[in-house]
Amino acid sequence: MLIRAEYEKRDELKYISHLELMNTFRRTFRRAKLPVKYSQGYNPHIIFSMSQPLPVGMVGYSEYFDLELKEKLSFNLMKNEINKFLPEGLNVFEIVEISDKDKSLQAIANTARYEYEMSFKNDKSNSAKMISDFLNEDEIEITRYRRKKDDRMIDLAPMIYDGQVVEDNIWEFTISTGSSGNVRPQEVIRALKLKTDGEVKEIPLVNIKRIGLYVRRDGKLFKPIHREVLKKEVSED
Repeated sequence: MLIRAEYEKRDELKYISHLELMNTFRRTFRRAKLPVKYSQGYNPHIIFSMSQPLPVGMVGYSEYFDLELKEKLSFNLMKNEINKFLPEGLNVFEIVEISDKDKSLQAIANTARYEYEMSFKNDKSNSAKMISDFLNEDEIEITRYRRKKDDRMIDLAPMIYDGQVVEDNIWEFTISTGSSGNVRPQEVIRALKLKTDGEVKEIPLVNIKRIGLYVRRDGKLFKPIHREVLKKEVSED
C-alpha cells in the first residue's frame, strides 16, 4: 500500500534541516508501529520520500510525503498514531492512497506559493503599484549564486506566475519550483529590490513562509493529493 500524506511544519521546528526532518518522520513511523516497507539489500531503509526541501528557517503549511506500507490500514488510525508521536510543530492532516504508477512528489510538484513579510525603505510605499509593475516586466534578470559553480544570469519573469498584496506588508507569490524551472524564494526579493531601486528591502528567510506546493497543469493548480493528479482514485476513510 502506498500513501501520500499532507502535513505542516510550523515555527517550533523551522530551524531543523531537511535531513533531520526525514529522520524525525522515520523515528515516528517506528514508534507508531506502522507496518512500513523496507528496501532490499545490505542497508535496508524505510521506503519513504518527501516533497521539495524547505530551507532552514522556513515554515511550510502544506507539505507532503510518500510512504509504502506492507498492509492496508485505516487512514484515520494512521494519522492519529503518527500525530501522537510527532513533536510539537509537525502535524499530518490528510492521507490518501496512491498508485505505484504515480510519479514521485519531486517529479510532479512544480509550483510553490510563498507568503512574504515585506520590508520597505519608505513606510508610504504603494504596494499594489509595485507588485503590478513587477509582474508586468518582460524580463526579470538576476544573478543566481551557486556553490562550487560559476554564477549565472537567469530570467525569473516566465517562472513567476502570480503575485498579490494580502496586506500592505504581506505579499504572496506563486512561482515555479522543481527540475523544470526553479525559483528560490529569496531571488524574488532580490529581484524586487533591483526593480524598485531599493524601495523593497531584502528580508531574512524567517520572513518567508511556504503556503503550499502544487501541480500546475494548463494554468490550474492542484494539490499533489488531488484526484486530477493521481492515477488511482483518491480514497479516504
